[in-house]
Amino acid sequence: MKSTTIQAVAAIVLCIAATSANAKDIRKESQFLESVAGKKLESGGTWLVITPDGKIEGVGRNDVKIKGAWVWNKKFWCRNVVAGQKKFPEDCLEVSIDGNQVKFVRKKGKGDAIVYTIAN
Repeated sequence: MKSTTIQAVAAIVLCIAATSANAKDIRKESQFLESVAGKKLESGGTWLVITPDGKIEGVGRNDVKIKGAWVWNKKFWCRNVVAGQKKFPEDCLEVSIDGNQVKFVRKKGKGDAIVYTIAN
């Protein structure tokens, strides 16, 4: 079980280098709601849906359930996440979008990044 949780966490926080001149920073909640919320996001063996009403739901590798909550704070997407039995500390992330690729950068844009593909 511990290995499964670690794999799910790795999928969430893996650093993927993906920079593009066409990427658009999302700095307002209204932009986030329009571009990302309610859509299925996939990365590796993990998928998430960030709902417009402040919830995060998904499944990580090895069928680990991912749940959480989010709020918009100034220009950051702030979230609390639990993957399986592992609770992660609250973090605020910088968000950008390039076509169907959404990049989240931890620690207010100064940490690791993960890129999700919008599946729908």
